[in-house]
Parts: sequence; C-alpha cells; structure tokens
Amino acid sequence: MGVLDIFAFIFGILGVVLTIKQNVLCWPISIIGLVTSLFAFYEQRLFGDASLQIIYLIYSIYGWIYWNKQVQTEFNITNSPIKQLFYLGVVTILLFIGIFFLLKFFKGDKILVDAILTSISLTTTYMMIKKWIENWMLWVIIDFAYVFLYFSKSMYLFSVLYFIFAVVAFFGFLEWKKLLKK
Repeated sequence: MGVLDIFAFIFGILGVVLTIKQNVLCWPISIIGLVTSLFAFYEQRLFGDASLQIIYLIYSIYGWIYWNKQVQTEFNITNSPIKQLFYLGVVTILLFIGIFFLLKFFKGDKILVDAILTSISLTTTYMMIKKWIENWMLWVIIDFAYVFLYFSKSMYLFSVLYFIFAVVAFFGFLEWKKLLKK
C-alpha cells in the first residue's frame, strides 16, 4: 500500500460523498482519486480499470462543465428515461465486446470480469452525470463486484475502498430518492 493508494482512497470517498450532496466539487475531487487509482491499476495489469480512469477523467471534466452549466437552470434528480435505458444497454454490450478484445490483445488480467465491470461502469457514470437515480443501485452492484476483483488481486485497500463505495452508493440512492420525492 503506497501513498497513491491512500490518496485514491481518501479522494475517492470524498468524491462520492460530494456527489450525493450534488456538490459540483465532486468532480475535481474525484479527478485526484482517479488519477492516483490509474497508476495502481496499471501496476496490477488491470488495464480495463486503468483505462477506465482515463475515461473517468474525460467524464469528470464533462460532468464538471455540465453541472456548472446546469446551475443556471433547474437540474433535478430524475428517473432514467425508459427509451434511454434500451440504448444504454446496447451501448454497454458493444463496449463490453470492444473492451474484452482490447484487454485480450494487451494480455490483461481477469479479462472477462474487467471488461464487464468497465463497460457497465462507463454507462453508469453517464447516468450519474445526468442525475438519473438508478445510477446509485448500479454502483452498489458494480462496487461489490470490484471488492472481489481487487481482493483476488491482493489489492486489499482498494477492496475496502470499493466496499465503502458500495455502502455509500446505497445511502446515495436513499438520499436522492428523498430528494426525488420532493
């Protein structure tokens, strides 16, 4: 466990908590956590997860800009539009196929699990940016799956981090559900 792992841990948790609070600072705080995570995942040959951090960087910059623009308008939590869920499902499957073959080409480790979690995480991050409440329940499932992946790689601090992420995501769902009812 290195300094970067600890930074990833602290800033990862702060980013999720600020997201629940709908604080725009969740984006820059999360950027610090994901950049430090990138190096840890790369060292473990979890290339899907490492690449995911780069994509999260792009998503975080987009989310930061998008949320800042929405300050001027009413930007509330909503349910995912049913029509969008179908398209997101198709995109997720296509992402999975592409990521799987890329990971195989680069001789990644835990290729199937890495590809599944990476593709679903990309879709769920998009849902979070749009403030669709269902993103939180998907994060609970994804984060619990990551707990086992990282444990299998002896990345124990990341296992603990993603367990905390799963618990916090559940509370994020409850918090956003209350706000949605208002």
